[in-house]
Amino acid sequence: MTAAWRRGSLPTARRSNKRIVILVVAVAVLGVIVGEVAADVVGSGHAAGRVAAQSYVAEVIPVVDESTSLAGTLHLVRNGTALVDRTHLERALADLVTGTSDNKAQLQSLGVPAPTARSGRLLESALEARERGARDIAGAVALAIGPTFGTRARSGADALLVAAGRQLIAGDKDYVSFVRSLPLSSGRSRLPASRWILAPASWTASPAATWLARLSAMPNLQVHEDLVIVALTVEPPVVRITGLPTTTTSPPTTTSSTTTTSTTTTSTTRPGATTSSTTTSSTTTSSTTTTTTTMQLPPSGSTSVLPPTQSVSVVLVVRDSGNVPISDIWASASVVPEIETGSSGKVGPAAVEHSTAMRIGRLTPGTSVVVTLPSLKVRSGRQYTLWAAIGTGKLPQGPVTQQPAGVGQLDEVRIKVASG
Repeated sequence: MTAAWRRGSLPTARRSNKRIVILVVAVAVLGVIVGEVAADVVGSGHAAGRVAAQSYVAEVIPVVDESTSLAGTLHLVRNGTALVDRTHLERALADLVTGTSDNKAQLQSLGVPAPTARSGRLLESALEARERGARDIAGAVALAIGPTFGTRARSGADALLVAAGRQLIAGDKDYVSFVRSLPLSSGRSRLPASRWILAPASWTASPAATWLARLSAMPNLQVHEDLVIVALTVEPPVVRITGLPTTTTSPPTTTSSTTTTSTTTTSTTRPGATTSSTTTSSTTTSSTTTTTTTMQLPPSGSTSVLPPTQSVSVVLVVRDSGNVPISDIWASASVVPEIETGSSGKVGPAAVEHSTAMRIGRLTPGTSVVVTLPSLKVRSGRQYTLWAAIGTGKLPQGPVTQQPAGVGQLDEVRIKVASG
């Protein structure tokens, strides 16, 4: 019996071994399949990351190029101030401040994430440092060519310029670190070099103070305020002119007696700060300004005859001929009837009969504005002295027949209203 039982158990054992072998083979095959799938997933993840990094680099290149181009403006400010005037210097500083601010905004609006958080922080830090440096430079220059470059202003300007140097040097270092932080697969070698400060030692205390002192002494950078009446006409138009020299062959000219105050003012302007200024005035007298308009009033000694009318309007062309903006500008016109003072036939001014004034506002250097003042009452057959004035500050509440304080101009002409 025992031998028979043993013979019957042998086939079962062989079947169990076979099943084990099959199971082992299946597990091995499954492992191979899982490994291949995992490898494919990992490979596709690496490929996606590589594409994303390359896309980021491609988007960043124009931002970096624009930031690098602003370095040329910086070098113009630092090394080319002897070749530019105040207007161009201020424009370059404004471009530098605005450009760095826009550049940082461009980075923030990319919409493509950096390959790593560290690389994103480094590039943002580089652009922020350049923006802060640009603002500090603008502030230092404003103090250097400001009202008084005394001890306090000098100290503030020096500190700002040294701080600007530190910021810009740090920005250059952050950019280098940013490029190195990118993975090789991102194509970082396509990124351009971007360096603003070529000579770091020139931004230390002593060279900075020397440059600012030289800047403050440059005549081409001093403030010059000059507000002028370019042309003066009346409505209704002049019908004829009496009292002109018989040798006059040139076109009609502007006012007969023109007093112009040319004011030298030095202002301190830092982006985001309030402008402060001090003013000194020097008065010069000029004769006439030749123009080609037939509506222009002639010089002293002549009388412009108007057609019969009960009112006259004064039209002025006002120009900012200086190198800084001028604010709070006003224009005024007055008519003074002339009366005979005796048997000699001499005439002289009487009490002002009428005056008017209006606000012009603000003019930037080199710009002009045409102003038509409200009409003034006149009488037919009467002769008047017409006063036209421009100035700044509080709007005149009465006639202006004297040179305005500060910057401005006063013109005096004679008109006669024909009888009718």
